[in-house]
Amino acid sequence: MENIDFNSIKRKIEKEKCSKHNQHPKVEKTAKGFNILACCEYFRSQMTKKMEKVMAEEIKSSIEKMLKKSFK
Repeated sequence: MENIDFNSIKRKIEKEKCSKHNQHPKVEKTAKGFNILACCEYFRSQMTKKMEKVMAEEIKSSIEKMLKKSFK
């Protein structure tokens, strides 16, 4: 899965803004995955759900690109 752009995922999450506190989350890459630092737990849980969706889309796109290359 070397084709996954983790910086793109990070940018998509960090551009979001908490509607209550008007702050952006911070995404840190760890050995076990990602860690989202947010101003409140509610916003953190929202960003965790969004990250799951973004990661799934990115992985799906990466797999599709690999399959297209392998069947040419």
